[in-house]
Amino acid sequence: MAEPASSTTVAAVTATGVTLVSFFHGIDANALIGATAGSSLFVMSAKDLKIITRLVYLLISLFMGYTSGEAVLGHIFSERAISSFVFSACVIGLGLKLINSVDQIDINNWFRPK
Repeated sequence: MAEPASSTTVAAVTATGVTLVSFFHGIDANALIGATAGSSLFVMSAKDLKIITRLVYLLISLFMGYTSGEAVLGHIFSERAISSFVFSACVIGLGLKLINSVDQIDINNWFRPK
């Protein structure tokens, strides 16, 4: 079980980082807030992972949610914050599923004559 202090620290650092980054010109605050909420939700729910792994997943999920949320889910959700939230919360799980399914592919079956 994760320690409450470590989860609180992750949340505080993330909130501080989002606040500071949103001051920069050209940053879409809606997408950033949505991606932060989605990545935080994923990280807080992944209690069986070590803290360093959760921090890496947080950064990957935040980056992917901000940069690709609208491109992937923009046709479903009209608001960029919502598409960034959903994609950010799901991207690590989808990536891990994809890696596991690629590991199970037998390429020899593709090239053998039937």
